Amino acid sequence: MDETFRIFVAIATAIALEAMPFLALGALLSAVIEVFLSPARLARVVPRSVPGRIALGVSAGLVVPTCECGVVPVARRLLAKDVPGTTVVAYLLSAPILNPVVLASTFVAFRGSWTMVGARAAVAVVVAGTVAVLVRRLPREALVRKTEPANHEHDVHEGSRLLAVGRHAAIDFLEMGKYLVLGALAAAAFKTFLPASVVAVFEGNLVLSILGMMALAILLSVCSEADAFVAASFVTFPTAAHLAFVSIGPMVDIKLIGLYAATFRRRLVLLLLLVPTVLVFVLSLLFGALS
Repeated sequence: MDETFRIFVAIATAIALEAMPFLALGALLSAVIEVFLSPARLARVVPRSVPGRIALGVSAGLVVPTCECGVVPVARRLLAKDVPGTTVVAYLLSAPILNPVVLASTFVAFRGSWTMVGARAAVAVVVAGTVAVLVRRLPREALVRKTEPANHEHDVHEGSRLLAVGRHAAIDFLEMGKYLVLGALAAAAFKTFLPASVVAVFEGNLVLSILGMMALAILLSVCSEADAFVAASFVTFPTAAHLAFVSIGPMVDIKLIGLYAATFRRRLVLLLLLVPTVLVFVLSLLFGALS
């Protein structure tokens, strides 16, 4: 048992240490954006066409690296400034995946696999675009709750901007770091203690492996800057299952479900939960069948 426990600790430590630099960089970039970029600036450049609005939301995700917990209050503020729901939802779902830090961490975690980076980005774009189109049919009053959502530390602005950046970065790092540690521990426990016969059931079945990894991503709530390292640690699982893990987590997880419910109205919450879950499963299954 002592040897087994040492293996468990070694695996968990390796996963956490490999991901920490990306976690720190993501926290710093998120803090800089939070302090120096006003959501109102995005509202001035919103196109009139629906495809243009969706493209703006997705492209904003490329340059505004916001963590999952931070993107919800930003989305609410954008809606309050009359930014169209199509743009806001496209940003909400794509930003935690399409920012450069996440794409870089995915590239490193999967040992230089451009296929995984491209597949993850493609799934994010398809899911964000689909939900955004569906949201277009909802009236604005059906999007956001009247009541103020629970405050998030990203909304605090005191002192100088540089101090605010440092404070936000520290808060983000500590907030996301605990989920990374929990994810690393769970992945290590899965790899170390789960009987080989049980693991073999998931490993040998594409559908079960995808569903299992999706459920794990939702429950663990690992931040998108680090989730690729947790997914890649399940080396015996199919690549499609890895894709499912890193795609669904930044869109639907335990902490996001609570934030969605506290911020948006029921119809939008259902769209944000159900459509990404179904699409990620289908797209991952398709990826697995073609790869």
